[in-house]
Amino acid sequence: MLESFAIAIVDSSLTQWIQINYWLWPVLEIAHFMGLSLLIGGLLIVDLSLAGLLQLQLSATHKLLPVVLIGFGINLVTGILFFYGDPVRYSVNIGFQIKMCLIGLAGINALFYHWKLSPLMADWNSESRPPLAKLIAITSLTAWMGVLLFGRLIPYVGTG
Repeated sequence: MLESFAIAIVDSSLTQWIQINYWLWPVLEIAHFMGLSLLIGGLLIVDLSLAGLLQLQLSATHKLLPVVLIGFGINLVTGILFFYGDPVRYSVNIGFQIKMCLIGLAGINALFYHWKLSPLMADWNSESRPPLAKLIAITSLTAWMGVLLFGRLIPYVGTG
């Protein structure tokens, strides 16, 4: 499915525009790195606190979530532009495919956190985090570290 989408957009005007603008790709790389810094930096604090590994008030750490969402938004836009810039290469790249699966896992985990865990947090004190909170935090950290790892491997791994 991804390959057929890539073939469909390979000759699009957006793909051509990305490919002919010499400085666009490096600017996208810089923006992607900045977005990733916001995303991972904020999530490290939120998730480590949620897991009980940082002794911070959860309500205080959750003020970072808008920063995390801004970072994710930057990476979503730049990531889509990267895909459009070289759709055939990305669509068959095993690093990219694993990265997308891990982003999906992180998204499902975030939804589960929002729907099931977040409403219960008002009743917690600093010592009473349920095991589910730790599981969600560790899943988030693991998924996003995997996204970082496989994203970095995209230029070096092939078609699996």
